[in-house]
Amino acid sequence: MRGASPNSLIHRATAERPRPSSASKPKLLASKTTSTPLPDTDRDAAPAKRVNVLRRFPLVIVIVIAIGGAVYAGYRSWQSTRPYEWSGTVEARTIAIGSRAGGRVKSVLVREGEKVAAGQPLVVLEPGDLEAQRLMAEGAFDQAKATLDKLVKGARPEELDQARARAQTASAALEETRAGARSEQIAGADARLAGAQVSVDKAQLDADRVRNLFAAGAISQAEVDNAESALRGALAQRNAASQALEELKNGSRREAIQQATARALEAQASARLVQAGSRVEDIKAADGQVKAAQGKLDSIQILIGELTIVAPRAARVESLDLRPGDILAPNATASTLLEDDQLYVRIYVPETVIGKIRVGEEVPVSVDSFPSRSFKGVVEHINGVGEYSPRNLQTADERADQVFATRIGLREGRDELRAGMAAFIRVPK
Repeated sequence: MRGASPNSLIHRATAERPRPSSASKPKLLASKTTSTPLPDTDRDAAPAKRVNVLRRFPLVIVIVIAIGGAVYAGYRSWQSTRPYEWSGTVEARTIAIGSRAGGRVKSVLVREGEKVAAGQPLVVLEPGDLEAQRLMAEGAFDQAKATLDKLVKGARPEELDQARARAQTASAALEETRAGARSEQIAGADARLAGAQVSVDKAQLDADRVRNLFAAGAISQAEVDNAESALRGALAQRNAASQALEELKNGSRREAIQQATARALEAQASARLVQAGSRVEDIKAADGQVKAAQGKLDSIQILIGELTIVAPRAARVESLDLRPGDILAPNATASTLLEDDQLYVRIYVPETVIGKIRVGEEVPVSVDSFPSRSFKGVVEHINGVGEYSPRNLQTADERADQVFATRIGLREGRDELRAGMAAFIRVPK
């Protein structure tokens, strides 16, 4: 029945319950052989007690429900005042250092766990053939630099005078070729021709006299042959002198004049080239060679500098597993440094409470190692993309599954805190 109270239902159930008849009582008593027969007054009081118990049962339920509601309300009130808490781990930024050059380890200057300053040497490598490469690079650079300086400065005064002298000599030779033989040269050639003619005449007379004597039998045939040979020699010399005289009278040939002209122009052009200096393109090419040589030298110097591995900043040596004689590959990690002054805690904030923190806000950080102390932290960064998000975010519980990674930078406790400690961040609601 709708609207009926529990008490009315109990009374109705009690009233409608059939009472046992007198005929059935002996059967019930007979079935319980071990029980003692009750008086009539006790048998009448038992149903009344059961009715009283049933009447008090709803009241107990109400009291239990009231107590549970009060406890739940108190829990919700306590939970509403409890701050948000997120756990994370203290982390530190690490630096993996190595050498671009690589090589055999010469000496290890620090140990794991030591604190190092910025620029402090940690590991020294053997130079190998880098020193020889540096000397070769320096020689190539000096040579390229000297060539460039020579082109920029141009010819020396002595070179300019030499070029001008060659040009003048070639021009004078051209003028001489164009002018031809002088009168004195012609007169000399004519005189030589006359002398050669005199020699011919004398040789002719001697040859005639010898022939006559040979005909008379006064001399031998050998003397005749000598006289004729002398005549032929005198005739050849006269002909040569005659040709030389004709050459002087006719002047220089056209081909000789052309050759002399070409030599004069070449000498003059060479003089102008020496005087003008180097071409711009040659200077640029030499400058490029100097830069290339300088780059090669700088590259080798950098590699030599990489032979000493130094700490880039103040840190603590986290790992360094090298011994003298070990081979370190180029660009391989030689040591890992831990920046103790760059401690931070990374937490993951659910989407439902992401608005409770802001970048730049100060938050307390607690660790188990110092339970009675909190350290000041600052929210440095909140990721713009959530993580571990389900496909559909329908309910508040599902939205809580999506979290945003947040970095809390520590501003205190850098000497007490260590990387790997469990940390807790509590933010008031």
